[in-house]
Amino acid sequence: MASLIGIRRRIKSAKNIAQITKAMEMVSASKMKKAQDAALATRPFTLKLKEMMDKVGGGLKGSTHPLTQLSTNPDILVILISTNKGLCGALNVNLYRSLLDFASHHASAKIMIATVGKKAKYITPTGNTELQAKFNNLGEVVTFAETRSVSAFAMEQYKNGSVGSVYLAYPRFISTLQNDITFTQILPFTTDSNELPSNYTIEPSSTELLDTLLPYQIEMSVYQTILEARATEHSARMVAMKSASDNAKDLIGNLTLDYNQARQSAVTSELLDVTTARMAIE
Repeated sequence: MASLIGIRRRIKSAKNIAQITKAMEMVSASKMKKAQDAALATRPFTLKLKEMMDKVGGGLKGSTHPLTQLSTNPDILVILISTNKGLCGALNVNLYRSLLDFASHHASAKIMIATVGKKAKYITPTGNTELQAKFNNLGEVVTFAETRSVSAFAMEQYKNGSVGSVYLAYPRFISTLQNDITFTQILPFTTDSNELPSNYTIEPSSTELLDTLLPYQIEMSVYQTILEARATEHSARMVAMKSASDNAKDLIGNLTLDYNQARQSAVTSELLDVTTARMAIE
């Protein structure tokens, strides 16, 4: 009887967990849709801005703008974009492992880390990595104004020579079931274009253009990346909660089978006892 009571308690606990994970799955699905819409809304503008800067970059050869100057400093700033909350499966673990792999491939350099997202604050620097800054105050709905402090920090670190390059490390959204940890270099600004296209005219001057548009492009790149990472966070949480719900249902099924077998065994045992006692009396 004690075994039956214990199984019933486990079944009840598993049902409660299944209800919670199902609710969290539905909430994450709703948030993922909103995050995807936000990322998709700004993506065309961000890509077009980058395309334009790549094209006009050919006419900016010899520019002395600090964000275009190649540096001899081997140190690297990595802006590590993690999640704000947990229950995202192995997303943050994979992000941290990718960071360690990146650091091992740049063993001669010091890897400065600026974290974005509350879960990244638990990262412990090891080896040639060093924690420089934390940006954990981003809201549930990310705004462009909130992310400007991140891009401003990155540009300042590059301008003052503290680092020789800046990378964004984030979980890139591919599909609901798939994401990829990506490292994208944003500084220094480089272009493969060798000359300005014939249908482009720079006014009033290349210096003023760079002073205005180049920082803005960096800000938009950071903003777009954080939006993409937020969509990946909700997607990973939705998948993790669905997996938890499915596992809870499987556990309930197995426990129900065990309960029925134990109950049948108990009934059979009682019948045998009654039959044996009756035969003894006769």
